[in-house]
Amino acid sequence: MLLTAFWLSAIQTWHSGYSWHDQQRIYQLLLLCTCAPLAALLPQAALPRLALSLLSGLILLGLCSSMLAAWPEWALKEWSRYTGLIILALAVGGLAMRPTWLKFVLWAMAAVGFIHAFQFLVYYLMAFITGIRMLNADILFSGFSNPRFFGQFQVMLLPVMALLVEGCRRHRRVAFAALLGLALATQWCIAFILGGRGLWLGVLSSHLALLLINRQLGRILALQAGAALLGFLLFLLLFKLIPLWQGLDPVLRDSLRTSLSGRERIWQWAWEMALANPWLGVGPMHYSATYNPIAAHPHQVVLQWLAEWGFAATIIALALGAWGLLHGARCLRQASANELDAGLWVAIVGALVLAQVDGVFVMPYTETWLALLIGLALARWSKPARPSGTQRLSCAVIAIPVLLVLGKVLISEAPTLPQTADAYMMQHHTGWTPRFWLQGWIPM
Repeated sequence: MLLTAFWLSAIQTWHSGYSWHDQQRIYQLLLLCTCAPLAALLPQAALPRLALSLLSGLILLGLCSSMLAAWPEWALKEWSRYTGLIILALAVGGLAMRPTWLKFVLWAMAAVGFIHAFQFLVYYLMAFITGIRMLNADILFSGFSNPRFFGQFQVMLLPVMALLVEGCRRHRRVAFAALLGLALATQWCIAFILGGRGLWLGVLSSHLALLLINRQLGRILALQAGAALLGFLLFLLLFKLIPLWQGLDPVLRDSLRTSLSGRERIWQWAWEMALANPWLGVGPMHYSATYNPIAAHPHQVVLQWLAEWGFAATIIALALGAWGLLHGARCLRQASANELDAGLWVAIVGALVLAQVDGVFVMPYTETWLALLIGLALARWSKPARPSGTQRLSCAVIAIPVLLVLGKVLISEAPTLPQTADAYMMQHHTGWTPRFWLQGWIPM
């Protein structure tokens, strides 16, 4: 039920005064607080001993960094969230050994994408039916506080929808394949309207990497290319031909800007912060404890971790990520690999590439879906085995602080969040800058 509630938190706002970002954060924390105490009871994906040791070291380094940070209570929020996402991925990895669970997660993601596509088409028609006669890209989507956050979801959504279309086609479920294919083409149309350079970088690089690894899986790439072509034709029809016929001037976003949009400055500040605190960093989330006029996070995951967690923790995280990607690539080269393996690998790689230029590991909806997909990948690419007693005990132990910290946030912060954020911005004359909450600066 909480998984479903989290997924639907990008469909409808249920709480007056709360932004999309904050609503999704609240439901993410509810999900993690529920999963944490069940960690010892639910089946888990079994990790190799080396991976488990590295992961334990990463969590301990993050805990030390949090305790030594200037604002330990804020650092522990970020540490607990990341730790909770690790537990969630392991739990989903164990549950996904059952085909029903695996299909449930994938089809839920596709359902969210289908509803967004339907909403987009309805909003487009309303521009004409209501007589407003205005086509503004920024009001033709919902579910996210910023179109860029929608792109973070789309970089994972597009491959998942493609693998499901291919699976339906292979099993001769023509009606499902056609309906889902139409939604996929509409998502591509939305991407052409709202997508930024990071989305194109993530989608293109991940699909090209798949082509280099296993050309036998090229059929899913061909399907994705066909959906992209249909989406582009739909874009030309809806935002070029029809507006020209109706005498309208649509307001579209420029997705091919050549500047770095201030990223060179926040990257430089993150690197300087990392050099000044090389061992344990300034503390999780503590990039947002030093005010700057641009952003509360560096929009680059490696620099974010270097600055906040230190060099040792970042190297461990990179090693674990590289191990996972290489293990997945080896599985893709096997004769038994199919569209499910291809879609999961492309979705995860696309999100990791996008994280090099955007805040994938900051936005609640994106990072939770990434953890869910990693859990599915663990189930798909791991040998069926029972997790060791050490792994189960470790999860049970670290679940305690996760539950306590995130539970306290839900009880003490979430109910009064709109008033607290408004008061902070009025006092300090700042705007909305997302990090943990939509008002992302740590109070100083």
